[in-house]
Amino acid sequence: MKKAFWLLVILMALVSLVVSGCRQDGSNSKTDSETASTEHPKGMESPRLLTEEEKEKVIEIALKTPEALKQMEKFDSYDVTLKWIAIVWENSELSEWSAINYDWKNDPNFGRISGAVEFYSEVVINFGEPHAWQVYVAVNPDTGKAVFVQENPFRTGPTPPKTKE
Repeated sequence: MKKAFWLLVILMALVSLVVSGCRQDGSNSKTDSETASTEHPKGMESPRLLTEEEKEKVIEIALKTPEALKQMEKFDSYDVTLKWIAIVWENSELSEWSAINYDWKNDPNFGRISGAVEFYSEVVINFGEPHAWQVYVAVNPDTGKAVFVQENPFRTGPTPPKTKE
């Protein structure tokens, strides 16, 4: 019972860390045009194959976010995975998101995505060897804008079960 309690406490702390670290634009301040606009950063209607140049571009954008640069100072190594992310925006704020494989056609989760979602390239950066920290960056490959950044400790294994209160 004590173990379940501490797992819940740790999980709640991680969720709090993730939520407090989420930002829409991937930078510390918004420009006047971003502040004046009440619309969310535009995405794409559906995933698509990216050209090699587009892949390099979205990865470069992700690696230049403050969160990724901070981790590069701490870790000697990192690796990058390209995925897709479906984001639901409500009142110009990120409401929910679903990550899917780059090969979305073969990802069973793609068929479960419904509603008013917009798609962005998702660059997953794993820092350290063995992996110790992750930074996720959603980038619109058409505009070259980072629209969402999340970071958290790297975790392996199954999700801890929910405990009954």
